[in-house]
Amino acid sequence: MKSSIFFSRKGDANMWWIIIGAVIALVVMIVLLVFFTGRSATLESGILDCAGKGGVCIGSDEACTREDGTLGTVSRAFQCSAEEKSQQRTICCFK
Repeated sequence: MKSSIFFSRKGDANMWWIIIGAVIALVVMIVLLVFFTGRSATLESGILDCAGKGGVCIGSDEACTREDGTLGTVSRAFQCSAEEKSQQRTICCFK
């Protein structure tokens, strides 16, 4: 009986199936990642929208004050829309 450190033909075939399965799983994961990344951009813009949270976008030279004269809250976490940014209103103010 010969002893060998190499795989037998049957073991070698099983190794190829494992490699093929791993490559297919990797391709599926990449496709899902690309798919959900594209969808999450729309969700992210809705979550970070200043007006959607009840805020008002103001210019950097304007004061964030309420109607009664008290100071409002400025938040840098929320973003103004592209239209408001074009009008130089980039700060989210909660009155």
